[in-house]
Order: sequence, then C-alpha cells, then structure tokens
Amino acid sequence: MARSKTRDFNRVDRVAATIQRVLATPVADIARAERAGLVSITRVEVSPDLRRAEVHLSVFSGAEDEAATVRAALREHAHELQRVLATELRTRNTPVLAFTLDDTLAQADRIDRLLGNPGLPGRRG
Repeated sequence: MARSKTRDFNRVDRVAATIQRVLATPVADIARAERAGLVSITRVEVSPDLRRAEVHLSVFSGAEDEAATVRAALREHAHELQRVLATELRTRNTPVLAFTLDDTLAQADRIDRLLGNPGLPGRRG
C-alpha cells in the first residue's frame, strides 16, 4: 500500500505545530534563566522522515549578544527539551533539535527605518 505524499506533508505540519506548542514554555524558561529578553519560536521545520527539527527563534532584547547566549543555552538543554517532546509526540523517534536565530523581524524593522528616513541618498521626500 503506497503512502500519500499529502498525508505525509500533513503529518510533518502537525508534528511541527506540536513541537512549537510543547517547547514554547521550556524555551521561555531557559531564556528567563539566562536573563535574556523575550524569546519566541517563530516556526519549526521538520524533516520528512521526522528525525530532525529546526527551531527558529526570535530574541527581542536590546543586546546583540543575548541572542547568541540564548541559542548556546538551548543547545546545552537540547536533550532535556527532546525528553519533554518525547512525552508529547506520538512518533517512533523524537526529532533531534537544532536552534536557529530568526532575524526576520530585525530585518523588517531595519527596512522600515530605512524607508522612513528622508535623509537617505537617492530618496525623494
């Protein structure tokens, strides 16, 4: 019996949503312990075989180095977070977690500031 690619895609989406929901509180707790700003999981990308999950994070703080500190702390706690996931996921294997900083909001803010600045060279206004 052949599996439907649509069904697999939906399962990957469900697993990604579950990972995002389950890890939200522990990730925030780890960030708080590191005295970092607000940390949010922006998205989770799960491999089709459900063995890997890349967790994208936004760190809202005044200091640039806080994001790196939070990412390092999450890497140190990855096994604990995987253990938490194992209790919630109904999969044969728990995905190995990787953490990536998502700077989409910072880039959008930078573009917004550039567009709002009338002193830019080549900008009329």
